This record gives sequence, C-alpha cells and structure tokens, in this order.
Amino acid sequence: MTCSIHQPAGSEPFTLDTVTRAQVPVWFHVYCTKKYPTQPDTFAQGWGDTRFAPISTGSGSPVHTYYSASTPECAYMESVLHEIPLSPPGAFDVSELQYYHLAQVTLTDPLTYVSFHTPYLPRLGLTRTELIGTPPACYLETRPWAEAAYQQQLKSQAIGYGSRRDDSARCLMLFEQRLPKPPISVIKTEPLAFPPRRQEVLALVRHLKIRKI
Repeated sequence: MTCSIHQPAGSEPFTLDTVTRAQVPVWFHVYCTKKYPTQPDTFAQGWGDTRFAPISTGSGSPVHTYYSASTPECAYMESVLHEIPLSPPGAFDVSELQYYHLAQVTLTDPLTYVSFHTPYLPRLGLTRTELIGTPPACYLETRPWAEAAYQQQLKSQAIGYGSRRDDSARCLMLFEQRLPKPPISVIKTEPLAFPPRRQEVLALVRHLKIRKI
C-alpha cells in the first residue's frame, strides 16, 4: 500500500514546544509482559513497528523510545485496545489483561518536544489525517517524519501529538538519548488484570460497545 505522504526535506520548519509538570503532573504508560520481560521504565531500543518508531539517530544506532499518554484511557486505547476495530466494534479477549500493567510516571520538567499537533502540521505540508490518522500500512511513510524531527531538532526530547485512537488526550514519544538520567521516574505500577484498573478497562470496552470474549 502506498499512502502518498510526501517525505521530509533536509531542513523542515518543525515547531518546538514544551510541556511542564504543572500542565501534566503524571503521564501514563501501559507495558506488556506477554513476549518479553518488560519493565515500567523499559525503552524500546529499535524494536517494534509503530507510527513513529523505530527510527535512527543518524549514525545507524536506534533511538530508544517510550510512549506515554496524559490519561489512562488513552494509554489503554493506544496499547491494550490498539488493534481492535471500533466501527463496527470488534472483540476483546479479557484474558489478555493478565499481561498488561499501567505505570504512572513523571518526566523531566520542562520537557521540550517537536509538536505534531494539528496547528503545526500545515507548515510541514501535512494534515492530521496523513500523519496521525493513517492505518498501519502507512507507517513506513510516517516514520521518516519522526526521524527527521529527531535529527533536525537537536534540542528535542520527544515528539508530541494527539492520539489517533483517543484525540481527547496528549501523547509523547520520548527520546532516551536526549533525556537526563534516569529518563523517567516511576511513581506507581498497577496490573490491569485486577481492580481498580481492570474495571476501568472493562468500562471503556463497554462504552465502545466492544464485545468481550
């Protein structure tokens, strides 16, 4: 599939912005232990297949990335329910919750990011539909924009955008190489298979009319 998204030039007018702890006191990150012994502070080091990662530092090594959302519901939509169709609603295997955990984290304050929010996309010749709203088949065309943002904006510590699955929330993809040590501070980790987070996920499933199996 070709999505016809034009590719970034060597010098793009990216917009740098900041987010402070006063604006978002706590970020939420869902991690899965089904295939790997993932921890709440594990950064992806070149693995995965997402809209903005994996990407290269420019020297051949991968950027270490970590996704976080400003609400638990967005974190669930971007992870646990990411592959489930919403129209018509698909089905969710509740037993899969045994592998998922929700981490509450704080980030460096302030944090500088390249903004892929809607107001700043036209200057890049892009629309939200192209960069954020396209299906996974377009990831090979959206990913170069994340790589260009990292390589061209040396002060950037992350990419900021609105979630495709839940545009009421903010998302960040952190660049570990640009963050202080430790890059994040984990406040709390909770399993999604048990209360109270289990009820939150299942309430969201019911609200979206997704069938439980």
